[in-house]
Amino acid sequence: MIREYLISHIYSTAKNVLTMYKRSVTMKTILLLLSVILAPSLCEDATILIDVIYESLCPDSTRFISQQIPPMYEAIGQYVTVNFRPYGFATTTEVDGSFQFECQHGERECYGNLVQACTVAYTPEQDTVVGLITCMMSSPFPDQAGPTCFEQYGLDYQPILDCIESGEGAQLHADNGVAQNNETPQPNNVPWINLEQEHLAEYWELEEYGLLKFICDTFESEIDCSEI
Repeated sequence: MIREYLISHIYSTAKNVLTMYKRSVTMKTILLLLSVILAPSLCEDATILIDVIYESLCPDSTRFISQQIPPMYEAIGQYVTVNFRPYGFATTTEVDGSFQFECQHGERECYGNLVQACTVAYTPEQDTVVGLITCMMSSPFPDQAGPTCFEQYGLDYQPILDCIESGEGAQLHADNGVAQNNETPQPNNVPWINLEQEHLAEYWELEEYGLLKFICDTFESEIDCSEI
């Protein structure tokens, strides 16, 4: 409905302008102008939600995020929203109002999860979030890479430390656990990737096929991958 209105409005305006200036322009020219003006609008409102459920020290998670996310985001970042959700096969216990965690790869992974949960919470711009998370997950020691990655982006790391020390990071991590446990189907491996809140393929299938190609082929009517 909106598209038809825009076409009608632009067409009418173009005719009025042409009449006002008494210029001789063919109908074919008007239609060509319309196609140029409207073509970008076909995809600019399309946003594909990508949920990435993972663990900060899981080898499969580090490989997937460091190798699949950057080329995908560089190519179609304007069409996607990436939601990083560190938790995985952790367990949460609440004791006297505070949270205690056990993570699959030990205490260091729990700390890395908290760092990345706080990074997501305190970095409003998606481009920067994607850059920081992939930077950390590309490091040999993702749980220790936060300060270096923040420095690379010229950002202050102190808010992340404050987030962790105040207990907010623990709350964010616990919230990720609650959200993960409410998933249908339940994640039984990590990284667990949902596209538009649906689990369409396992991570190893996405690696073999290519995350970028999979998204382009699955959502070909919604995003433009023709120039990739």
